[in-house]
Formats: sequence, C-alpha cells, structure tokens
Amino acid sequence: MRQTLAAVITTAMAAHAARAQALQPIHLAAEPFRAPEVRLLDGPFAEAQARDAEYLLSLDTDRLLARYRADAGLEPRAEGYGGWEAEGIGGHTLGHYLSAISRMYAATGDRRFQDRAADIVAQLAECQAANGDGYVAAIPDGRRVFAEVARGDIRTKGFDLNGVWVPWYTIHKELAGLRDANLYCGNSQALAVMRGLADWALRTTDNLSPEQLHTMLRCEQGGMNEVAADLYALTGDARYLTLAERFNDHQVLDPLAAGKDILPGLHANTQVPKLIGAARQHEVTGDPALGAAALFFWNAVTAHHTYATGGNSLNEYFGPPGAIASRLDGNTTETCNTYNMLRLTRRLHSWTADARHIDYYERAPYTHTLASQNHLTGAVCYYVPLRPGSQKPYQQLDSDFTCCVGTGMENHASYGDMIYSHDDEGIFVNLFIASTLRWPDAGLQLTQETRFPRRAAHHAHALARRPA
Repeated sequence: MRQTLAAVITTAMAAHAARAQALQPIHLAAEPFRAPEVRLLDGPFAEAQARDAEYLLSLDTDRLLARYRADAGLEPRAEGYGGWEAEGIGGHTLGHYLSAISRMYAATGDRRFQDRAADIVAQLAECQAANGDGYVAAIPDGRRVFAEVARGDIRTKGFDLNGVWVPWYTIHKELAGLRDANLYCGNSQALAVMRGLADWALRTTDNLSPEQLHTMLRCEQGGMNEVAADLYALTGDARYLTLAERFNDHQVLDPLAAGKDILPGLHANTQVPKLIGAARQHEVTGDPALGAAALFFWNAVTAHHTYATGGNSLNEYFGPPGAIASRLDGNTTETCNTYNMLRLTRRLHSWTADARHIDYYERAPYTHTLASQNHLTGAVCYYVPLRPGSQKPYQQLDSDFTCCVGTGMENHASYGDMIYSHDDEGIFVNLFIASTLRWPDAGLQLTQETRFPRRAAHHAHALARRPA
C-alpha cells in the first residue's frame, strides 16, 4: 500500500513539475487596483477599518517579538503575550499583525503602520542573523521538530508535527507577513528575510521522499504552497516553485481536480489555504489541474457547504453537501474560513470576471465579516453562531490571540480589495461600498456614494471625472 501511495504522489509531483517548466502565466480578465488607489468613505466599512486601526496601534510590537528574540538567543525587549502566543503556535500572531499593518498603511497612508512594519522586519532580520541559517521563528521546540523532519522522522496526528502544534502553519503566517510588508510598504528588507526563511524551508525538505512529504502534509500547514509561489513571482527564482509543489497536498488536490467532493469530514480551514496556493500556482504557471482543483473546490463550497452569511463549517469541519440546515449551532462559520474564502474568490474572479464570484463576495463581507467585529471595541469573533437565540462570543483583544483574532486583524484592513477591478477597457464596480478610486494610468478618479446596507442599494451612485 505504501509503495502504491508513493507512486501516486510521485507521479502527481512529476506531472506538475513538467507542466510548470512551461511557465506560462495565465491572462487575467479583471485585475485588482493597487491598494493605495482605493480609499473608504464614511460608512460601516470605514468605521470597522477605523476600529481595527485603533486596535492594531494599541498592541505592543516588542511583546509580539519577544519569543522570536528569545528563540534566537537575543534579549527580549518586553514580556510576550499570552493566549495562543504562549502555546505551541507561538509567533503566528506576528505574521498576521505584519500583514494587517502593511495593508492598513496601504489602505490609509498612515505612516505609523509603515514605521511599525519596518521595526518588526528589522528585528526579524536581527533574529535571523543571530540564528545563522535563515530560520527565524518563535515556535516552542521548533528547532527540534524541524531537525527531525529534515531527517525524515515525521509523526503527526493531524494538528501536531512531532508533538508541536502546526509549525508549518506558523511559518506560513510569518512568510505572508513578510510578503505583505514588501508589497504594501515597499520594504526590501522584508523580501530578503522572506527569502532566507524560504531557503531554510527548502533545505529542510530537500531530502524528503514523496511519501514523507505526504505524511508531513497530514498536519495543517496553512498556505505554504501559496507564499512559495508568491516568492517565485517576486523573484523569478524557480526553486520556490519547487518549494510550492512540495506543499501541494495531492491527496486533496487531485480528487478535487477530478471533480470529486471529498470535503465532508475534513477540517475546513486546513483545506481552503491549500486551494489558494493551487490557484496562485495556476496563475504563475498555467497548470490546468491546479486551476481545476481551485475552481471545483470553490463551486462545491459555495453551492453546498455555505450558509446564507457566506460562512461555512460547523465546529470547524465540513459536513455532508447540502445539509447545512441541520448544522445550525453556536459554533458555525469560523471567521478564518470566510477570510480565506474571500482571498480565494478574489483570485478566481480575476481569471474570468465571472459575476458569480461577486455574488458570493458581496454576501460574505456584509453579513459575516462586518458581523464578526464589535464596532465599539474592535473585538472579533472566532465563530459567528447561527443557532436561534445564540450570542456572539467576542475574543479578548490582548490575551486570546487565536487564529481568528489574527485573521480579524487583516479582515478590516482589506475592504478596499474588491470594490473595483479593471480590464483593458474599463472598470468593474463590484461592491456597494462608499469609496474613492484614483486610477492614474487612465487619468480617472471615481467617487461612489452609498449608505448600503443601511439603505437600499438603489441609492448608490458613482461620479467619475478626470483630474484637472
């Protein structure tokens, strides 16, 4: 059985590598605007963004960096935070936070966020230099785990790798934060630290067989295949496509590419980032199987596993297709899942400009993402419950630091992402969100005024003019 499994995985990896050698990026039918070109105007989304900005500025970056410094043998500048940050997933919040402040800088132009990103990146570079091999993390016992993995000694029960909670997931959050600091803040040092960490990941997995990689990928790994493909796009270094392929879970991707809904019983948010990574690789290589997997997954989730709010899952897991009416509870619709489904939807819409993607996209931010935030305090929900009579349980802002606190930081800094997009001929106005768009390449400025959803959508209108 093991030989058969290894043969299947080896064949899939070889086929992907052969297709990827063609390196023919796909043509995008609807490209997003750069984040600084869109600004929110007064309304519920701007209010949510403002609460998030206040929360981000209230956090102490030295506390988020404390365990990174300690792990590298450097003196921490403050005591680390508690919650998940004091557990096996320590360090994941810093990655989310770096993404959030980078995006908030792009969304608002407030240089306080850019300065914070620069300080975080500089301290991560200091830690990386102290480690001496590209590794930089705050994962308790992470050095032992990754040394064992590199030797092919791999053990997992699904959410642990050799006894430590989802270490590749945590590395992914850090890599994503460094990517966003480079993209949104123009921080070149972030790209250098990202490359050093990715090179370490390559060396750690260099000697693993396809079967060993498959065993490793039974443990949640976030979107490692996505950030590796992003790094290839940023650098042109094909080694990072190799890294992306190593993190493609073919036991999930291949059945989806063949049109099989294998989702019932799977942990939902373990799967969504895998498909974002598949979609990103399809964009940079044109690999049809990875594109087919992403499209089928999106269709299956939105048609058969999604509630009216745009969220999905009960107790973090997918159930039988089309049976969501029997799955109403206080632990429905994990916020992380919707965060990732929106990221996947943005990618798929850019391929074809299919209005179905926008039909889903306009549902989830209004009825799930906005609803996941306490608009007075900025606190966010892990679950948004759908059981009649249930109440939203908000997470503690400075002590829980769960995954949904992390994605919550990013959610409310990202509302401008899909209000508008464009092709070679014009603009797509995708969402009723009060905002302005400046399109310098076309010499165009557009203002959209609307109180939706507080008032009916027909009150929305847009004014476009060419700047004098």
